Amino acid sequence: MPDSRSVVFICIAVFAIAVSASACGGSDNSSSSASSTSADSTQEPAGESGVDVGTGKPIPLSPEEVKIAFISPGQQTPTGTSMQEGVEKVASKYGASVETYDGRLDPATQFALFQNVISSGKYNAIIALAISGEQSCEILSKTAPSKGIVVVTTELPLCGREFESAIGDGLWQPGTLDMVGTTPSVEGIGGWAKACEEETGETGNGETISINGYPGSPNYKVQHEALENTNMNLVADYATKYSTTEALEKTAAALTAHPNLTVVVTQFHEMVPGVLQAIKSAGLKPGVDVKVCNYDGGTEPNLNLVKSGELTLDGYQNNEWVAIAAAQSLFDAITGKPVERVILPGKNGEIESSSAFYKAGKIWPTIVTKQNVNEFIDIPAAG
Repeated sequence: MPDSRSVVFICIAVFAIAVSASACGGSDNSSSSASSTSADSTQEPAGESGVDVGTGKPIPLSPEEVKIAFISPGQQTPTGTSMQEGVEKVASKYGASVETYDGRLDPATQFALFQNVISSGKYNAIIALAISGEQSCEILSKTAPSKGIVVVTTELPLCGREFESAIGDGLWQPGTLDMVGTTPSVEGIGGWAKACEEETGETGNGETISINGYPGSPNYKVQHEALENTNMNLVADYATKYSTTEALEKTAAALTAHPNLTVVVTQFHEMVPGVLQAIKSAGLKPGVDVKVCNYDGGTEPNLNLVKSGELTLDGYQNNEWVAIAAAQSLFDAITGKPVERVILPGKNGEIESSSAFYKAGKIWPTIVTKQNVNEFIDIPAAG
């Protein structure tokens, strides 16, 4: 392996996983808290008619009777636990109850939870980051509203909408209230890929690999497409289950198999330590011999790595803020306030219009480099 290399990248994209899997019933994996393609459109004020989910049949719901099931992608990750905190924080303001269900980073387990929650008759609202948007399509956008349940989806779109624009309503699936976060959108992950290319100056002279997530997931497909639309030379795209160990093993193997490797891209901030270890073990220095980018990040370790120069580019995604915006949009709709179909979380979960954000030329999650990292050091994301 040559001692001298062009820039190697690690771009870590969104935490989100999806595989096609079927599921029958299962344990509910729950915990509770008493505080516990179109032009832009908005949900009409609820008034006496109910919450408009785009089906023509508003769902009657009042603030005092809200019972939320938060269906997490996985409570063993900071993403799941920080989202739970966000949902509970908003629910406590309205005296609503929240019960959390653990998807355990497994599409089949999470699908069984959707089935059990909807059939239980205990809930009238679901907030979820669906691991498999296509598998969960019908149950969340048709079955749930037919049972009088308002659904708010976050980060990963349902029903194969991942290639839609973040401008307009394309990421929103009728049958749900709204879509919060635009992680795998054309503009979001596409803008990130271009930023990676620009920060490194990599224009196809070397070789690029992608350490990706579950094959077939929205983020997997859109990340691959985004990289293909850059000048980087993508020679391999590896599927993983987002673990640090897998990232280390696949990066180490790729460094051996591709001696001209200049860019490595991955999806999730928990992969960063594995990739960095593989680079160092190959006798290379991150940030000098090998440059690293990350997409779904903003965690304290990642921000410190950006500041030190080992991580060239990061994406600031605060999942607690995502959950706060999701829960607030639910209560806004219930209390008669108009709600846009596709929204983004601003600072502390303040709701922002996705269309207005992207029309202003911005990218979400926010790109973090050494030039602006100090703006985020005091507000690290939990995951």
